[in-house]
Formats: sequence, C-alpha cells, structure tokens
Amino acid sequence: MGGCHSSFNGFPWPLMTTVVVVQAAVLLPLGQPTLGQNFKTVQDHFLGIPELPFGSPANRQRYLRYALVDIPNGYMRYQASDNPERFEFAIFRKKNGQYLAVLSIPYDPDFFPEQPGKSRLILLDYQQGQWRDVTQQRLPVPFDPTLTYQLPRVGRDVVVVNHRGQKLYRLRWQDDRFVRLGM
Repeated sequence: MGGCHSSFNGFPWPLMTTVVVVQAAVLLPLGQPTLGQNFKTVQDHFLGIPELPFGSPANRQRYLRYALVDIPNGYMRYQASDNPERFEFAIFRKKNGQYLAVLSIPYDPDFFPEQPGKSRLILLDYQQGQWRDVTQQRLPVPFDPTLTYQLPRVGRDVVVVNHRGQKLYRLRWQDDRFVRLGM
C-alpha cells in the first residue's frame, strides 16, 4: 500500500494543514495589519492604529481611497471635496527601525466662525505592546490648538504656521525626538 499514512491524534496531516490555513484566513483579513505585525508603510499605520479618530477599518479605507498617499515618503494627506475636513498623517523612522506616527488636523477659523475648529496634533509610539500618545513627551514646545502643524511630505521638518499662514518655526525630527528650529 502506497501513500502517506502520517497522522496526529487521528487526523491526517493534509487535513490538519488545510484546517489551520482556513482558520488563519478567516481570522486575519487581508489588507489590515494586526497589532502583532511590524507596520512598514504609512497605509499600514493608518489602517492599524486603533487610537486614531477615524472609526472602523471600512471608514479608514474610504479615507485612503480619496487621500494623496506617498508610500516611499511615509506621508498621506486627505482633503474632502464637499466639506472642510482635512488632515495629514506621516510616519517618522526611529533609530530602532520602528516608526513614530503623527496625525495633524489643521486649525480652521472658518469652520464655525463662532467656534473655530481647533487643530489637533497626535504623536503615537508603539511601546510595550500598545500605541501610546507621546505628544507631550516628544514636542519641545507646548502644543497650541490655534496653530497648524504642517507635516512634511519630504524631509523631517514639521512647519508650524498661524491662522494667517505665517510660518512661525519648524520642528525637526532628529535623534528620535523633535527639536525646535527657527524659520
């Protein structure tokens, strides 16, 4: 009699392999990084960081569909065509090969004139198995919600501007932290 007769606890090996592969395919949908994976691209980070304020994975996919995504430079920008919603998202490489993820939502004095849209800047770092907000620890100056933090598509300098668009200063990513520089 020919053929393979190997088994484990009475189950033939080919059947066990099929069950494991099918289980993995059901549990890990394609295109969505899990927390245990090592994120590599700006898309991986945007889709996989649960602390970002963009809702479900399906909603994040919609943002990606209409965003400018520059994978080689670790940058994306979204600007809605029918409303004032916009944001920038970028990843900054750290010395250990991991990334600091940064989300910037600009100050918008025209959003609601009686209550202008305040800017948001969120710096997230993966530490001890979870994403942590490290904005206060990594910024050399206090965050100001009336300023806009323009993330770089190319380079390492975040440009900080006021509501008139005047450039005030730069924050350069170096040695795993931001350093304030003049204009």
